[in-house]
Amino acid sequence: MKARDNPFSVERIEKIRYRPVGTSFEELLARLERMDYRAAIIGPEGSGKTTLLDDLRTSLEDRGLRTKSVFVNDTSPFTRSRRKRLFLELAGDEVVFLDGADSMSRFAWLGLKRGILERDAGLVITTHKSGLLPTLIECETTPELFRDIVAELLLSEDGAGPDFFNGIYHRHNGNIRTSLRELYDIYANDENLDTDKLRAYHSVPSQTE
Repeated sequence: MKARDNPFSVERIEKIRYRPVGTSFEELLARLERMDYRAAIIGPEGSGKTTLLDDLRTSLEDRGLRTKSVFVNDTSPFTRSRRKRLFLELAGDEVVFLDGADSMSRFAWLGLKRGILERDAGLVITTHKSGLLPTLIECETTPELFRDIVAELLLSEDGAGPDFFNGIYHRHNGNIRTSLRELYDIYANDENLDTDKLRAYHSVPSQTE
């Protein structure tokens, strides 16, 4: 199967937006405003934190707010020069969206937080742990959510029963991103994938806890 025809291609997956569990996107926006745009999105890998961060940023920009985006991980650290450049660019009324706050050293985090507060700017972060900022939402996934996303990408469940998708979900410990990557590989490695073959995959025992 060609990459562009794979229903689980990056381009198609990126069109799937965050789906809050137990609340609504509008309520999250209202809560964020009440928190003066200083809040943390908490959750494990693959739970939708980055997607939600992007959606919130887009919505605030649509409302006329100015934003800045910062991404931090082990290969893209928040260096002293990055912090200096960010502070020079801040006018004071922006909301900074920081993806990967817990990848920062304690010194770098405290310096960033202090600088943001001093400039009366907003700060919304993603993190795996609580305690850095007040919690906006704890992202979570469910097998039902995963199946809904799969059904939207496939336009159906392609004949496989729910146990097939539940098995993939549990095999990846609820990480929807890596679960979808496995489905991409299944399709990419078989040019003639059809319902019968999906059922064959479904029949293979999976580690489900």
